[in-house]
Amino acid sequence: MSEIAEQYMGIFIQEAKELLETMTSSLLELEKNPEDREIVNEIFRAAHTLKGSSGMMGFTDLQELAHKMEDIFDNIRKGLMVPSPNLIDVLFECVDAIEKRIIRLEKGEREEEDFSGLIKKIENCLNGNNIVGGEKTFSLPSIEELKTLVDDDSLEKCFIITVKLSDDCVFKSARAYMVVAALKKFGKILKHSPKIEEIENSSFNESSFTLLLISDHDKEEIEKTIKNIPEIGEVEVKPLRNICREKTPTEPPNKSQRKEASSKSKFKTDFSQVRTVKVRREDLDKLMNLVGELIVNKIQLLKASSEYKLDFLKTTVDNIDRLTSELQDLVMRIRMVPIEHIFNRFPRLVRDISRKAGKKVNFIIEGKEIEVDRTVLEEIGEPILHLLRNAVDHGIEPPEQRKKMGKSPEGTVRLVAERKRDHILIIVEDDGAGIDPEKVKKKAIEKGLINEKEANAMTAQQLIVLIFLPGFSTAEKITETSGRGVGMDAVKTKIESLGGSVNIETAVGKGTKVTLTLPLTLAIVKAMLIEAADQTYAIPLSLINEVIAIRKIEVKKIGNLQAIKLRDKVLPIFHLRKLLGYPEYKKEKYDALIINKGSAYFGLIVDSILGMQEIVIKTLDESLKKIRGIAGVTILGNGKVVLILDPIALIKEELAQHSHNFFKTCINRNIHGKLIA
Repeated sequence: MSEIAEQYMGIFIQEAKELLETMTSSLLELEKNPEDREIVNEIFRAAHTLKGSSGMMGFTDLQELAHKMEDIFDNIRKGLMVPSPNLIDVLFECVDAIEKRIIRLEKGEREEEDFSGLIKKIENCLNGNNIVGGEKTFSLPSIEELKTLVDDDSLEKCFIITVKLSDDCVFKSARAYMVVAALKKFGKILKHSPKIEEIENSSFNESSFTLLLISDHDKEEIEKTIKNIPEIGEVEVKPLRNICREKTPTEPPNKSQRKEASSKSKFKTDFSQVRTVKVRREDLDKLMNLVGELIVNKIQLLKASSEYKLDFLKTTVDNIDRLTSELQDLVMRIRMVPIEHIFNRFPRLVRDISRKAGKKVNFIIEGKEIEVDRTVLEEIGEPILHLLRNAVDHGIEPPEQRKKMGKSPEGTVRLVAERKRDHILIIVEDDGAGIDPEKVKKKAIEKGLINEKEANAMTAQQLIVLIFLPGFSTAEKITETSGRGVGMDAVKTKIESLGGSVNIETAVGKGTKVTLTLPLTLAIVKAMLIEAADQTYAIPLSLINEVIAIRKIEVKKIGNLQAIKLRDKVLPIFHLRKLLGYPEYKKEKYDALIINKGSAYFGLIVDSILGMQEIVIKTLDESLKKIRGIAGVTILGNGKVVLILDPIALIKEELAQHSHNFFKTCINRNIHGKLIA
């Protein structure tokens, strides 16, 4: 590769990623609206740009594949091909292959990829004889072919008909023959995929077929006749007239129109270049760290000015305080990015899972404009992915089953982002089967997580939260997407590690709603400073529900654990000293923090409470990240380095020593601490 090409590698990779995102979102939209030519034009432009930039960089493999994809989009644009789901599958394979190639380039791997298999598939699609997933793609005859078959007036009477046989159809060839025989009475079949000979000699064994019919009858009459044939699942009859009209080339714009369009485009480009600029992530992180250091020094300056009564510095110190706060707010805003950057990945995921499972899903996304800190955004992709997989695979029922239940054959899955003060809510909701508490109870007993007596004493909601236990799954069989029992446990673990919580609502036969509550940023948070064994620690304020004083006589023993009664609920109590490995000390009165995050609910006794303060979180070195109960470090205004504690992680080891299985399971896994009440 030339030195110049290597110099522009970063720009090429970034542009390629953006073009692939455009192609992915546009392909999903095209599948829903196959007659929308503007969508096709947008994808064509993306493929054309990718082909050109790949050629300039010397990546002939990418250039050739993008060129073949461009041919497909050009044929669709001209009305010579129909963007069927199977054709969309092939195009998505190409997008995935290009994405993998771009990732390799990003890692510095320059070897070319062998795309011959994909190119062969595309060529088969262009020739109309490709078989994907048991179904053949269908390409329309060219204008010249149509004119040899029918005159210009008859083009208005052409229909593209796609027939899908029901899942329980046994004699597919016989049913297909009945459809063909019925349509021959309506008019002339111009083209058929697969060939009519396969149907007539009983070698047809596919789930669907497509044909081109010319008929004087109307669309509704044709559709009704086909549906009256037994074992027919779905029928789609589309008039060809709209596509045929688009085959006539439009008059090219004159010179003045081209000049005007060019000037408008130039103005738009220049304007956007003035308003935006790309910044390297590493530089942004460094800027955030510098602002953090500035905040620490600001606190020191404020403390010194107040302690030594330096009145002559008051105005200057106040200005520094104001400017630092404004700078902090500005940097935080710069770090904020729309959540659509992560949400845009999921329509493709839902589409692929639903097609594999034979389900129909209407996927709705709301709140894409909500902005969150980039560090939060990078961590939430996997949890959302697990929830969407569960919604489609476990939640949404097959079309036939939904019909029997009086539901629409098409299920609905919603992914919503909402802003709530300094938190963001991410909601994944479906209108599927819901979670059956009785199934959960049965599985929990089978796995030995609880005994029958304990299970019978639990409420429906208490049973539902058991799905967050590691290895728990109610799936009847293991599939590619679920059934291995790693989903919900992974979701809860990740979200709580980010200082968030998970809430689940469900109703049998109506659906499930999972709400993730997350902080908008992980960089600067409010914390409670506490003391234990002459050491200062910080605990994020988002974990603390309240601060109380506990008298020694109020503390009671429950097995090997200590507990108190707080507002008619039994609350387990832990000494921070003991959790940190220091000897416990006896007092008549204790200060305690009530930790109430998500479903974790317990008291934490500390030596003393020093007060609240805004802190800048510094991440731990990789070698220190595995230390139990330490979430990070911060530097106080006096320059003191303070550990940030994760009290929920601290109590896990303590609870692991107790023998009461039900109590250990529910609290050690942070499933539902309130169960003991």
